Amino acid sequence: MALVSVIWGVALLAIIAVSILWTGNTAAHLARNGFDSARIEAIAEAGVSRAALAILAPRPEARWRVDGTAYGFAFDGARMALAIQDELGRIDLNRADGPVIAALIRSAGLDALAAASLTDKILDWRDATSLKRLNGAKDRDYREAGFGYHPRNGPFQSLDELKLVMGMTPELFARLAPALTIYSGRPFVDPGVAPRQVLMALPGMDDNRIAALIAARAGQVPDGATTLPPQGRAFAVDVGIEGRDGPLGREAVIRMTDDPATPFWILSWRPR
Repeated sequence: MALVSVIWGVALLAIIAVSILWTGNTAAHLARNGFDSARIEAIAEAGVSRAALAILAPRPEARWRVDGTAYGFAFDGARMALAIQDELGRIDLNRADGPVIAALIRSAGLDALAAASLTDKILDWRDATSLKRLNGAKDRDYREAGFGYHPRNGPFQSLDELKLVMGMTPELFARLAPALTIYSGRPFVDPGVAPRQVLMALPGMDDNRIAALIAARAGQVPDGATTLPPQGRAFAVDVGIEGRDGPLGREAVIRMTDDPATPFWILSWRPR
C-alpha cells in the first residue's frame, strides 16, 4: 500500500508539473503573439506617418505619387511597400450620381439591367426620402424579403455598409470596393489620380484614352495629385509588410489638416 501511495503521489506531481509547463508555454505563446501584433501595428503606423510626410513634402521631387504607385520603405528592420491613393480618385458612394455608380457596377461584370436595379437600391439606401425608385428598395421591401434591418435612409457610414444593400453579394462587393470611398465628399472624380477601374466608369473614357492617361502619369513630377492643397483632403495608405509568415497588410484612410502639431487624422484603420 505504501508503494502504491508513493507511485500515485509521483504520478500526481508529474501531472501537476506537465500542467504548469503547458500553461507556461501557452502564456509565452500568447505573449509572443501579442508582442508581434503590437510590433506590426507600430510598423504600420510608421508607414502611414512616412506616407503623410511624402504628401506634405515642400519640394515637388520629394513627394510621392498619390495614384496607388508603390514605394519601398524600411523601419525597425522591417521592409514594407507603401501606396497612397488620393480619395478624390475614387467614386464617393454618398455623392456620385446614378450613371457613374451603374457604370462601375457594369465594369464589375453585371449586365445593364442588373446594374441599373442595384444602382436604384444603393441610391434608395442613402436617400432620406421614403419614395422608392423603379427598381429600388425601401423599408417595406427589406421587411418583406426577411431582412432584420432596413435601409439607413441616410449617407453610408462605411464601405462595409454597402454589403447590406439588397442584391449586393460578397463577391461583387470585393470587386467594387477598391474603386469606392465615403471620404472624398465630392460628386466628381479626379482622373489624374484615379485607378483604371474608376476610369472605366467615367463618361467619355475608352481603353485607348485610359492607357494614354495612365502612361502620361509616369513622366510627371509628383505634385500631390492635383493643384489643390492637401489640407482637408483624404488619402488611403496601403501598407504591405514583409512578415516572417508571409506578407501582412494594413490600410488606413487619413485626412490631412493644417495643424503642424497634428498633420493628419486617421479616419479608418483595418487589416487587408
